Amino acid sequence: MLTFATKMVHTVPPHDGTLREPPQPENPMNVDEVLSHFRHELRTVVRKGESLEALPGVTRRTYVNGAIHEVTAHNLEVDTVDDAIRREVARAACLGVPLEWKVFSFDSPPDLLNRLRTAGFTIGDRETMLAYDTHDGLSPFTGPEQRVVRKVDSRRHLEDFRRVAEEVFLKDYSLTTREIADALRAGDGGITAYVAYDGKTPVSVARLYTDPKSWFAGLYGGGTVSSHRGRGFYRAMVAARSYDAVARGARYLIVDALPTSLPILLRLGFVRVADTWPCGYATAEAILGQEMATSQRTDLDRRASEGRLRGSR
Repeated sequence: MLTFATKMVHTVPPHDGTLREPPQPENPMNVDEVLSHFRHELRTVVRKGESLEALPGVTRRTYVNGAIHEVTAHNLEVDTVDDAIRREVARAACLGVPLEWKVFSFDSPPDLLNRLRTAGFTIGDRETMLAYDTHDGLSPFTGPEQRVVRKVDSRRHLEDFRRVAEEVFLKDYSLTTREIADALRAGDGGITAYVAYDGKTPVSVARLYTDPKSWFAGLYGGGTVSSHRGRGFYRAMVAARSYDAVARGARYLIVDALPTSLPILLRLGFVRVADTWPCGYATAEAILGQEMATSQRTDLDRRASEGRLRGSR
């Protein structure tokens, strides 16, 4: 069990009741340098359980034993971008998998987002990519509020994680749960999930991704149920992951922040480095495969329920 004390100390209430701006570090983070490292790692760093293809114009990455396929652009030209989009869509259709193209504000050409939309991609909400230099210290994440944060290391905690994540983000978390379970079975310390509790009730979740070859620790999937927002649980998750990230050798913390978490992270000292959009394309083959998998899961759940009922008689 991990118990962290957290407080937003970057914003200190003075005697007149107003709020002062957080102090600026003596040596502000070099955003261009951070992005240079990040863009290089998009093409080179392969984490455990992933596969990577660095091709002219794009980088392909797969996760969760090939269940998730992601593409990012790499110096695409105006006269080649549409062919590259058609090629990736055709490949996803051939494999029968959904495709996510992750667009960054530094990508080229500048109208890549509109070209993907024209090609049939669904453009997700804009997220703000933030970074924090751990060499500035982790004191902004500590303070007197006590929040209990547990690393997911058992089936019960994994079930708590999935239940809260699906309530917060209103989507199926079976793939993410499988990724965490696979990492636990393989002893992969590069993927860690967390659950925060109010007493015995799970109320907040988050994930941490690290790799010894990377400058970065990814703080992803952080969220709190609506009844417990504004009570320090999200900040406790930032603290827990930050300390673990530094222990594993990460220099920078990165987050793709939604509007709900953006103000908290900015007050803690994170700096905006880019914007990003998840762009999804579901081929007919992938949709059919997902429907079949859902049907199979429903059938398995029904059989398990029937077995429990028979066993209770």
